[in-house]
Amino acid sequence: MSTFVNHESILLMSTFIISYTRLDRRECEDGTMLPSRTRPARSNGTTRNWRRKLDETYASILDIQRSKSAKDVSQALLSFAGQFGTTNILAGIIPPRSASRREQLSHVLLDHWPAEWSDRYFSMGYLYRDPTIRLVAQGSQPFSWRDLGNLGELWPGGRRVMDEAAEFGLREGLTFSFLTVERQRVGLSIAGERLELPPGEQDAFLLVAAYAFGKAVVLAEEDGQTEAVSLSPRQHDVLQWASNGLSVEAIADRLGISIHTADSHLRAARERLGVQNTVHAVAEAFRLGLIA
Repeated sequence: MSTFVNHESILLMSTFIISYTRLDRRECEDGTMLPSRTRPARSNGTTRNWRRKLDETYASILDIQRSKSAKDVSQALLSFAGQFGTTNILAGIIPPRSASRREQLSHVLLDHWPAEWSDRYFSMGYLYRDPTIRLVAQGSQPFSWRDLGNLGELWPGGRRVMDEAAEFGLREGLTFSFLTVERQRVGLSIAGERLELPPGEQDAFLLVAAYAFGKAVVLAEEDGQTEAVSLSPRQHDVLQWASNGLSVEAIADRLGISIHTADSHLRAARERLGVQNTVHAVAEAFRLGLIA
């Protein structure tokens, strides 16, 4: 994977920068402020509010730019999206339909999703029943999960996926679709118990989200060029079995060790890979070629 930005993203970013410059006031060398000739005719209250939102957007982009890991990127994006009720974020490149569970996991680059739900989702093969993924693959415009029925995407299998997601706090969500320069389709979803993202805020969020995903791609490429991460034989074994969908109890039984020991090896593997949950550990290990 390489740089994520396409022409639409560049245009959006340019619009943001031009708008910000036009709204701002120019400062003279002596420190006095001169109104910009291109400044929009707005009331002081409206101007201040719009200026504040632009400042927040720019600050979030800077936070993402300073991120040192995918976890940092997710936290920065979550901080920005939290104002809309967001508690969870997931983003990745849509894999081909022939992709195995492990290959599907390796396509996830931003992961702040309930671990238990992710485990069930990928173990049960929900990716290709998920109505949001179907719409992303079709290049849909940004959509609210509330509108899935109106979009004709809630057949029984799709409804089951969404109903089960709601059990894990993913009751309402918004999904965005964009392209990498290699024409790979990317899906990014934000979710929570209740989301409110006004239409006027969507462009700013899409800009920040696209930048966040691009940063995650760059970090993933940099990780591949740094000193290789290694796993102990037992860490490798537990992750290999976890990649096949086995629970901690089943892994312990398969390896002839206690549940506590199996869990300790999984925890050590997560720490070695710098991730928070086993699902993400499997994805990272697969991406790095540590398991097959």
